[in-house]
Amino acid sequence: MASYTQHYQLHQWEPSDDFLRSDFNDDFKKIDTAIHDTEDELRTDFDGEVSRLDTALSKAQQTLQNNLNTQVTRLDTALSTAQQTLRSEFNSSIQKVNTTLASIQALAEGRANIVFGTYTGDGTKNRLINLGITPKWVLLFPELGDYSNGSGGLCAPGHPIVSKSDAIHMMVGGTKIQVSENLDTGSNTNMYNTVYYYLAAI
Repeated sequence: MASYTQHYQLHQWEPSDDFLRSDFNDDFKKIDTAIHDTEDELRTDFDGEVSRLDTALSKAQQTLQNNLNTQVTRLDTALSTAQQTLRSEFNSSIQKVNTTLASIQALAEGRANIVFGTYTGDGTKNRLINLGITPKWVLLFPELGDYSNGSGGLCAPGHPIVSKSDAIHMMVGGTKIQVSENLDTGSNTNMYNTVYYYLAAI
């Protein structure tokens, strides 16, 4: 934040301060007023000297004004260029961040969440078990680990586990899986009092 000089309260800027043209104009007004007051005081006592001083001060003021105007123009151009550069860099950074976030979001959405669950077979021929989720796929194994073709495996919506005779051992439909116990077809995904483990991807 700018500080001010002791006598005329002119701006003194820090390197990190922003410049406003109105600040320069205010300072010029203060300088102009101070010079004019000095001229009046000198004119009262030294009319001749005041005339010469007035000419000299007028020339000095014009030179100072010209120099300051030149500096203001340069500063204005530099600030405008810096602002444009910062805006471009900021927009570029925002675009990169948005691209990165979009990639992360796409990766997160594409990565499956895995849910673990169990159920105990009741020996019925066909049984529907509600998982409470809509799985992308389900992997099933019996607790004892004595795995056979009809005791479990991997299935997905539209891709059931079937026997050689196309009998369905297990299938996925909506939030449910259908399991079966059928000695004729070799389906053993619902054997009585047998605990089954499943992993479901959502």
